[in-house]
Amino acid sequence: MSTYIDTNVLIAYINPKDPNHIKAKEIIENTISKVVSQIVVLELFSVYSRNMDLTDIELEALVNYILKKSSVLVKNVDWKILYEYSLSYANKLKLKTLDLLHTIAAYLLNTDTIATFDKDIAHREKQVNKALGLKVYCPLLQE
Repeated sequence: MSTYIDTNVLIAYINPKDPNHIKAKEIIENTISKVVSQIVVLELFSVYSRNMDLTDIELEALVNYILKKSSVLVKNVDWKILYEYSLSYANKLKLKTLDLLHTIAAYLLNTDTIATFDKDIAHREKQVNKALGLKVYCPLLQE
């Protein structure tokens, strides 16, 4: 099976000064099949466009570099289906919007695990597992 890599893991992986860099490196290097959705790609564009003064070409190059360096496979989720599933699971999972979208995307992409540094998702692991059959791996809670 494959693992859905949350945006925060990729950001920590690419930045050696990030406090979670070593944990992110372990996740990326020890996970064979890594998947992200177009939501992760969009979020990377958003994060780096706000935090760095880059041209459009530089921003695209940076995001492509991160995706290539981390060896993730970008898979597209149908937005309409993502929306419908998110609506139907919102009350069961009780996650923030972006966390809900990532979690449902992971489910729709047939992954078995979400790797994240998001404690909100990790704290809802039982609900995520019961509703969707997904495991949540958050090394921050294992310290």
